Amino acid sequence: MSSDGLYFESEFLIDLQTEIGCKFTMPENNQEITVVAKVTRVEVIEGSKLFGIGAYFTKIDDKDREFIRQAIDRYDINKLLEAAVKKNASDLHLLANQKAVLRINGELQQMDTPAYKADEIYKMIFSLMSKQQIRIFEKQKELDFGIQFDANNRFRVNVHQQRGFIEAVLRLINSRIASFEELQIPEEVKGFIRHKDGLVLVIGPTGSGKTTTIAAMVNLINQERKAVVITLERPIEYMHVNDKCIIKQREIGTDTFSFSEALKSSLRQDPNIIVVGEMEDLETVKTALLAAEAGYLVIASFHAPDTLQAIDRLVSIFPPENRKQVLAQFSHCLRGIITQMLIPRSDIKGRFLATEILVVNEAVKKVIRNDELIQLRNIMQTGSGAKMRSFAESLKQCFEQGIIDGETYEWYALKNS
Repeated sequence: MSSDGLYFESEFLIDLQTEIGCKFTMPENNQEITVVAKVTRVEVIEGSKLFGIGAYFTKIDDKDREFIRQAIDRYDINKLLEAAVKKNASDLHLLANQKAVLRINGELQQMDTPAYKADEIYKMIFSLMSKQQIRIFEKQKELDFGIQFDANNRFRVNVHQQRGFIEAVLRLINSRIASFEELQIPEEVKGFIRHKDGLVLVIGPTGSGKTTTIAAMVNLINQERKAVVITLERPIEYMHVNDKCIIKQREIGTDTFSFSEALKSSLRQDPNIIVVGEMEDLETVKTALLAAEAGYLVIASFHAPDTLQAIDRLVSIFPPENRKQVLAQFSHCLRGIITQMLIPRSDIKGRFLATEILVVNEAVKKVIRNDELIQLRNIMQTGSGAKMRSFAESLKQCFEQGIIDGETYEWYALKNS
């Protein structure tokens, strides 16, 4: 509905240009509104016996029109999205019976909005969703999808329930893909993606910029190589335009049902490079290893706090009796790992990218194969000649450059010791 017209579903077909009398009740105060509207749009709703009817008001009381406008303004989520973009927030939280909240430079900030009722959030979020997405959410109680806000910004939306209330988190994504230099991704990572085959892992906790780093990797590949790149994402966040590469972006839940099934299918689509947005289950990890061994370059992200735990957790997805075999596979096909986290700066507003780099050489392969993962920390700390670095080194460098203060340095250094 808008202050100029409405859309509804009907069991009966209504001819275009027909004037109809409509009576409806506004949920805010049960106010009954009577209008006359002219039908301007008719569509058949797929999979049902209903017709979608669009009509604009030809007769409506001015007070009723203003009441509708004010009610719709209250539910206009675009104003909140615009505020998130202007303030360069990373996330927008919509919570039942609370004001909207932004996360800016890692800190939560309450917005100057009304405390939204649960049914108001329901209306705001559902206004962004297609009918198919609404059906999926109502069945599964969880949904991830992406929306394009303007030419430069997209939002990744997660809709969920807590204590029976529908709530949402909307993550802001700048549609422009930043370069390695802008993101301050170490040069060593360029070497990872120039391999013709093998496994490259991008590791970090939620919100550490893994998706942004992978987008920069794919963008560089697109500029340098003639290759077929297949990305498996949930949802698609950055849109890639074919340059030297053919890039096929498949969204889990829209173009395919799961990472594991999409990954198996991608092997029959003539790929050179496969990007796996999330290594979430045994079958996905298993297929990724097989693809890396079979001659494809696989770039994948995984949630873990550091390099050592990432390898251990991935291997632990398999049954314990397979650990030795899986470690041998990892040692054979792994090419490199970048582990990252975003840390608040002390010199200026914003966050910087702290990274841990593992370059897989013969010493690293031996440590992984022999299940001596604890030694990886020493290898990274002493492996500067092999272009490796540990979080400790990255943090120390930033402290010495004045990017972070002593308190921040000590806190993160202790956390990653």
